[in-house]
Parts: sequence; structure tokens; C-alpha cells
Amino acid sequence: MKFPKKAEGLYWVGCVASYRVPETAITTVKIFRHANVDFTMLGTEEGCCGSVLLRTGQREPVVEKYSKRNVEIISARGVETLVTSCAGCFRTFYKDYPEIFGELPFEVLHSSQYIERLIRDEAIEFKDELPMKVTYHDPCHMGRHVGVYDAPRNVIKAIPGVKLIEMVTTREEARCCGAGGGLRSGFRELSITIAADRLKTDALPTGAEAVVTPCPFCILNFEDALRAYGIGIDVLDLTELVSKALQI
Repeated sequence: MKFPKKAEGLYWVGCVASYRVPETAITTVKIFRHANVDFTMLGTEEGCCGSVLLRTGQREPVVEKYSKRNVEIISARGVETLVTSCAGCFRTFYKDYPEIFGELPFEVLHSSQYIERLIRDEAIEFKDELPMKVTYHDPCHMGRHVGVYDAPRNVIKAIPGVKLIEMVTTREEARCCGAGGGLRSGFRELSITIAADRLKTDALPTGAEAVVTPCPFCILNFEDALRAYGIGIDVLDLTELVSKALQI
């Protein structure tokens, strides 16, 4: 798949969406193409943003090996807006990199914010209803860390036929999926147990058919919990829900 060397937007896929949850990347690209977005991707030139290293206290290698290189390679493509799938990548570019470099030479948006903009600008229009009940899980990196709560919910509410049923613990009070902060890497079983508890205690009582979240790391942990505990609810990335509604 070839992408232009320069474009107005750049889609930063991230490690998890690239290698573990490819459906997120595939549906994101489909949506951008459907909306005729002028965007490019780094492909094999895309490295790691360094989020996990930062979250586990390893700031020095991020500064030395990742952040400067990433900013330079993105800037060289004349990018005005960087769009990420991963909540961790989003927090890293949006909050951590500016602390290291100062103001970045491009705008940083999560895909949910960008899709909300596409809907507002009528680049995306939903023609048919999608009769579905969903609940929304706030990723820690997007929610408590950065304060992005409304954009993904606005996208869900814009889809005809979809009913959003909130969990008891949402927004600032939302419980973690268990994957972040290095917990999944260091204590995988505990991480999956936390994800299962989030699904069984908070999501299932809503009566929703699916949990929607815009974070591949949350998706990965929830899916492992579904398999391990046989929980009867689907898990979808927000882009998968949008793609389903657009029938693309």
C-alpha cells in the first residue's frame, strides 16, 4: 500500500493497532478514504511513540531515541494534523512531547476527535440506521489524563439507530480496563481479571450489545477477558462501529 510523501494529515497507527488489533487500523483507513481525507502514513518508517516507556518511568530513552526522531519524520511530510488510533499514543504526542519539546509544529488529534470533525463538516454522512445498543468505555489516557470525553460520545450519538447507554462509572469515575501503566506486561492475569470485572460489573448491567472504546489497548485486554471468562458482550473499536454504520 503506497501513501504520498506529503499530506495535510498523517495517520499514526501505533504498535498495538499495527500488530495486535489490526481491525482498528483497517477501519480507520477505510473511514478516511470514504471521507476523501488528504492523509499519509509512515508504514515501515513508523516507530514507537514511547508511551509504555514513559508510563513505566523510563523517560530518558524516549527523549533520546523516539520523540525527536518521530517529530522530525512527521514534520518532514508537511503534516498539519497528526491523528492517532491509540489513546496512549494520543496522550504521548498531545501531552508528553510538548513537555519535552515545547509546542509541536502540528496539531494532534485522536481519531475520535478527527471523525467528530469529519461528521461536523459533513465529510461523513450516515444514511441508514444501525439498530444497536452500546455502552462506552473511557480509556484512561484519553479521559482522566487529557480530558477527552465528549468527542467519542458525539460520534456514537451521530449514528442513526444507535442507542448509547452509559455505565454507572464513566468519565472521571470510569474504571480502568487493566491494561495500562505496564500492568498487562508485568501482571497479565491480574490485568485480564480487572478487564473482566469492568465488563461484568459495569458493562453487562447496561443491557448493551457491545462495549465501544477508542483504544486498541483496551480492546486487546477486553477481548482477552471475553475469551478467558466467556462474557456475553461484544467489544468494538469506535472506528469499527462507524465503519459498520457506513457499510464500508
